[in-house]
Amino acid sequence: MKTQTSNIIFGLAGTKLDGKEKEFFLKAKPLGFILFSRNVESREQLIALTKSLKELFPGRKTFIFVDQEGGKVARIKPPVVDKLYPAAKIFADMYLDDQIKAKRAVKENYLQIMADLNSLGIDSPCAPVCDIYYKEADPIIGDRGFGSTPEQAIDLCKEAIAGINEQGGIAFIKHVPGHGRAEIDSHLALPIINTDLKTLEETDFKVFKELSSQEVWGMSAHIVYKALDSKKPATLSDKVVDYIRNKIGFKGILVTDDICMYALHGKVGQQKSLLTKISLALQNKEWKNEYQEDLKKLFAVDVTDKEGQEIIDICQKQQELIKPLFCKSLATVTKEAIVAGCDIVLHCSSDLQEMKAVYEATENISTH
Repeated sequence: MKTQTSNIIFGLAGTKLDGKEKEFFLKAKPLGFILFSRNVESREQLIALTKSLKELFPGRKTFIFVDQEGGKVARIKPPVVDKLYPAAKIFADMYLDDQIKAKRAVKENYLQIMADLNSLGIDSPCAPVCDIYYKEADPIIGDRGFGSTPEQAIDLCKEAIAGINEQGGIAFIKHVPGHGRAEIDSHLALPIINTDLKTLEETDFKVFKELSSQEVWGMSAHIVYKALDSKKPATLSDKVVDYIRNKIGFKGILVTDDICMYALHGKVGQQKSLLTKISLALQNKEWKNEYQEDLKKLFAVDVTDKEGQEIIDICQKQQELIKPLFCKSLATVTKEAIVAGCDIVLHCSSDLQEMKAVYEATENISTH
């Protein structure tokens, strides 16, 4: 029997719902939506957008999410909200001088963030980041982390959770069971952590174990932890999800990190990652000769003696050619994530073809 609500959170393309999106969402019945900077134009527009999303399903709660951690991860900026809130590192540094002051400041910060979001019709800031900061790791966590020790991260994350919860918001602990040690960005490639289980349990995993008793949702990490599963990343691993549930003790709703992230998609993920890097490099006039060799290796395409618009056109053509493969991979990893034990799949791209692939994958699981 088909469920009335699918276990998916979708992104959308613009500052208001378009007709094709609305038609698809009414069919797919997602649990909720996640917003990005592309969806924000003004305060009035954003309130109208969240209202229109919630009105799609008047008979039940429709959740609206946004990454509003503070610092560099803030999808909604002034003047839509009153101010740009500080990154976690500000509070981490404050903690080293005055723990009580830092804890109070963190709670007040997230009380204010969640009050802002409430006024805009948004239910969660998808925070706090609970990963330990490691200087030698990839900077994707960086100043988003609340400290370099588990004790400090636990102390400050508890205050962030309390602030969000007191305003009636949904706090997320991310990225379960710990992204801090990753030496590459999981948006672009698959991190593999070789650290032994004892060390992980005394550090990264300890933070999430201590926070699992809080009233929170969790977001999984697209990372291979060799100590738990040498082949599959946490999001797709029944072994790791079982560990998260039974050893770490997380009993809340477990949401995948963005299912589009290239860490999950093997060769087609490597191809998408390369095209993304090249696009940014061309925009910023930072072309690297290694991209030429990578295009040869991954696409059998030679861009020798080509430049600028010619390379852009070639990359756009390759994007279209691999799109069916990426959609097929999205369907596969969606099924794997749900079978592994994740409760909800998060899909952040606004691409309708991708969304249909994800939705159909969940339908195939729920109806068989």
